[in-house]
Amino acid sequence: MTNLSFIAKLLKQEDVNIEFKSKFELSNILKTICAFLNTDGGWVLVGYSNKKIFGIPSNVEELISELEESVLNIILPQPLVYINEEEYKGKKLILINVLKGSRQPYSLDSNYFVRKGSSTISANSDDISLLLRTSKIHTSTWEKMNVTDASLSDLQNKEIEKTITESNIKGRGESLPNTIEEFLAYFQMMDFSFISNGAMLLFGKEPVKYIPQCRIRITVMPYGKTGDTYSDTLLIEDNLFISFKRTVDYFTKNLPLINDFDPDSGHRVAMPKYPNLALREAIVNAIVHRDYADYSGDITINIYSDNVEIINSGEIPSNIITDNKINPHHSVLRNPTIAHMFYLRGNMEKIGRGLSLIKKQFSEEGYKAPEWTSENGYTTLRLYTVSEKLNDRMNSFLNQLKKGSKFRRQDYVDYFSSNISEKTARNDISVLVSSKYLIVEGKGPSTKYKRTNKELPNITR
Repeated sequence: MTNLSFIAKLLKQEDVNIEFKSKFELSNILKTICAFLNTDGGWVLVGYSNKKIFGIPSNVEELISELEESVLNIILPQPLVYINEEEYKGKKLILINVLKGSRQPYSLDSNYFVRKGSSTISANSDDISLLLRTSKIHTSTWEKMNVTDASLSDLQNKEIEKTITESNIKGRGESLPNTIEEFLAYFQMMDFSFISNGAMLLFGKEPVKYIPQCRIRITVMPYGKTGDTYSDTLLIEDNLFISFKRTVDYFTKNLPLINDFDPDSGHRVAMPKYPNLALREAIVNAIVHRDYADYSGDITINIYSDNVEIINSGEIPSNIITDNKINPHHSVLRNPTIAHMFYLRGNMEKIGRGLSLIKKQFSEEGYKAPEWTSENGYTTLRLYTVSEKLNDRMNSFLNQLKKGSKFRRQDYVDYFSSNISEKTARNDISVLVSSKYLIVEGKGPSTKYKRTNKELPNITR
């Protein structure tokens, strides 16, 4: 999915709150952002109005920086707002995604704004009173509930300090406190001496001791769901930042590259087994959006020979994905504090666009499109890798070879009536071994090759 198609879909979407601005007027845009924060969230598209594309004539990056700085330092408490440069029909626009605030009311220079219909207005005393009463609903969400018998000493100070440091480096706002206690209190992760579930998940020394459902389980199933053995299982029980790093590192170490083989030239081209950025985005989405109030399940990652299955509790709203097509939508965060911390650490840049970005990168790099399913309280994302390019000769030989049977290299030559050379046979068998269709037994003249249980691919590039 390109930026063009995303803007086009956004403009056609009827159930999305969107405000159009023909030109960049900072104060006017900030009022609209503040109003969206205090109501149901929405999108602001700058450079477009009345079905006419005005565009942003110049200095787009400077305008975005000015807007980001203002949002983070003038609007309080600090909100989650994503601002990006987009291109539509050859002109540059600014697209702003405002998430419904979880800590209402939000103020702009000590003034409050709300949406009434399609208009932004100053909030009166009744509006502010309603926002204050509504905000109590958000403070009772699971991630803000206190952990029994936990204190500040149960958190890793270095992870909290790193979050503060990364926030300052990336210019996430001058309004944030710089001490651990004040930082946690500002984001409602610490109330007097009580630590919240969110703080324990994000920064805990031993979070599984208090929140056992924080686990991530990675299982390698080398020959598909019919395989009778697991080649590897990793159970990660760390806080979310360490768990994210360990999961990404696992994929980097164990699934770094595949060889795209050209049978004619005999050359191999190394390429990622999965698009790296899309894989990271998929892991972040599972960690940030899962339903941690569900005590029955971990995040489960099953690695098959030709796909990865990521399962987490919590269903995607039905209006977001239709027939595996991703619709522009408002992001209603299940875990707004966790999402904000990942944003401060630089791991989330386009909330509400994550699914589209995953699909876009897979499509652009020639992989089969990812598939999402949501049912019975769980969401499953299936990511497909590029299948090995086997030539007709290899496919023909494998199709007649029973699983578990063995052969020698000369048997491979004889199968083709000696019409191939020893070198060609070696090259073919080498590809089949590296692709895990065969395993090697023995050495030297006694070497044999055994057919594994791995199925021939039905996914092509």
